[in-house]
Amino acid sequence: MRRVDPRDTTWELGNPVYRVYFWTRPAHSNASPSSTEFEITETDVPAVLDWARRTAGNRTFVVYAVCGTADGRKGLVRLAGQDPTRGAAAAGTISGARPSARSL
Repeated sequence: MRRVDPRDTTWELGNPVYRVYFWTRPAHSNASPSSTEFEITETDVPAVLDWARRTAGNRTFVVYAVCGTADGRKGLVRLAGQDPTRGAAAAGTISGARPSARSL
């Protein structure tokens, strides 16, 4: 963690779009997991996480923010959860803060 200067950003999305992928593990351990995807608009992260937790049942889930480029291509930014097809990633525990070299 580090402190930042909020003036270093040039844009912000006022109406984010989220995607939730629910992952189901197959009965056979050698088969790949499958996902069911949903796109959610006009809400915020806590509401999306609440809905995903209530809807998941015995499935795991990943929440993404959808971002677009000027030429119309879409990309995803992972906000919560782990995609089981991507292997292990660093689980987020926050340790000591590291201040930014730039003063505010």
